[in-house]
Amino acid sequence: MVKGRLESGFEFELDDNIFDDFELVELFAKVAKNPIFIGDLAEKMLGTEQKKALVEHLRDEKGKVRTSAMMNALSEIERAIPAVKN
Repeated sequence: MVKGRLESGFEFELDDNIFDDFELVELFAKVAKNPIFIGDLAEKMLGTEQKKALVEHLRDEKGKVRTSAMMNALSEIERAIPAVKN
């Protein structure tokens, strides 16, 4: 397992081979074309419980979770995983 922490303090844990997943790669491509798939990408990367926790972590004072905040968080997670850097 790979553990990490976002700059905002959110802690996550991912499978070591998370990015060796064809369906995940397909979701990255879909999100690049249409951000409507970002929820699917978050769930595929993090699993149901961690996705829910991240959504709550990103919720602002008005109760909204900005798409841009989720995109930034997922990008930060992607950059934090050693396999992606290679």
